[in-house]
Amino acid sequence: MGLPDVDTVLGWRGRTVRDSSGEELGTIAEIYLDSDDRPAWASVKRGRFRASETLVPLDQAHDADGELHLPFDRERFDAAPDVDPDVALEPDEERLLHEHYGREWAPPSGTETDDAMTRSEEEVEMTTRPVKRAERVRLKKVLVDDEVTKTVPVKREVIALETDPPPGGEPVDD
Repeated sequence: MGLPDVDTVLGWRGRTVRDSSGEELGTIAEIYLDSDDRPAWASVKRGRFRASETLVPLDQAHDADGELHLPFDRERFDAAPDVDPDVALEPDEERLLHEHYGREWAPPSGTETDDAMTRSEEEVEMTTRPVKRAERVRLKKVLVDDEVTKTVPVKREVIALETDPPPGGEPVDD
């Protein structure tokens, strides 16, 4: 069974891995490439508190509904040798992995043949930098005179005298 291209397989990182009966095994942590830069192995992180990871071959794995399904049962997966993701594989560890999964393995011939697995990972680097040179500042209060012209409505009281005729009588002539 052929694998998809490297970019597709690299996108599998973080996906759930299931065994042949559909039981969850863990999540894909890293992808390892063969000497021809094709995806060959994946490390499966088995739990939050476990420092080691388990390598599984990808040649018979298939992607279904966003999860990776392996053709092994849980017992074979659990019996696989764990590897430290931060340390390179020793030849004996590599031989044990190949034998465990029933794959052919030839010991290194002593000359560099570049048959090693290549670990692929990405890094995000973030930095900050000052926009200006650092400087000291002080607050200083300054009075500023502004000339403003504005029409303001003014109300005032005016007294007006109003006269009424006296009750029941004629107005008085002076």
